[in-house]
Amino acid sequence: GSLSLSQELYIKDLVSKYASHVSAGHTRKYDTPMEEGLRLSADDCPAVGSEAADQMAPKKVVYMALVGAFLWLANMTRHEIAHVTSQLARFISNPGATHFNAAMRVLTYLDGTRSRKLKYTPNASLPLHVLVDSSWETKFSCSGAYFFFMGCPFHWFSKMQRSVTLSSAESEFFGCMLALKDTLWIRQVQLDLDLLQPGPSMMWCDSKSAVAMAFDPVAFKNTKHILRAAEFLKHHTLCGSITILHAKGVIMIADILTKGQARPIFLQLLKLLDDYAKNSILELTT
Repeated sequence: GSLSLSQELYIKDLVSKYASHVSAGHTRKYDTPMEEGLRLSADDCPAVGSEAADQMAPKKVVYMALVGAFLWLANMTRHEIAHVTSQLARFISNPGATHFNAAMRVLTYLDGTRSRKLKYTPNASLPLHVLVDSSWETKFSCSGAYFFFMGCPFHWFSKMQRSVTLSSAESEFFGCMLALKDTLWIRQVQLDLDLLQPGPSMMWCDSKSAVAMAFDPVAFKNTKHILRAAEFLKHHTLCGSITILHAKGVIMIADILTKGQARPIFLQLLKLLDDYAKNSILELTT
């Protein structure tokens, strides 16, 4: 009773097509798609008319094609490259050497893990679950979320927030709000298909402060500067659309979608995600 989706042939063709652009520094195998702690920024973009811009000119078409291919893979079966792909896409109009090297690392990572599959093993005891996380490491925080139904990941996102947050708790709170928008739409689809189970959908966040903002009247008073967003989340919490619960950071799978991970952490979270259907989130948090 399982289904596997693979894009191994697509990755094989992609690697073969752009193998000549892989530098000597990316010939070894990588277990992670993005270097830990790497921050891609506009400061790495070459100035127009500079020597660096002239050197990047012939690589720009390659970069654009690779990012387009990565987006296709990230949206279909290779969710673990969603974060780095979204970051690379921000500089598609004027990539620098740092951006190009990061793209080559993703290509090398895919080459070494081309046989990885997105496997669905439904567990009817697990309703709609959402795991959401945010990284407060840059000016605009990055939020990511996984959506599971019957223990199977069917939707995910990794996106930059549109406003500057003042704390990590506020960043996590905004991440929950972004995930709530998709959750409400998914619940409506489930209702139309007669698949919506009774009770609120569970949303898991690894910030106790963000969880408190959705329930605790005292903590809610600290959200006056983001009142509209806070009221939106609190309203749907009170009316029973969702319930927000705290999960330990060490098992927060959505962290994959927010930043570059150290190899041991990345592999551990990836394994937790693959085994999600075999465990309930309650077991994972104990």
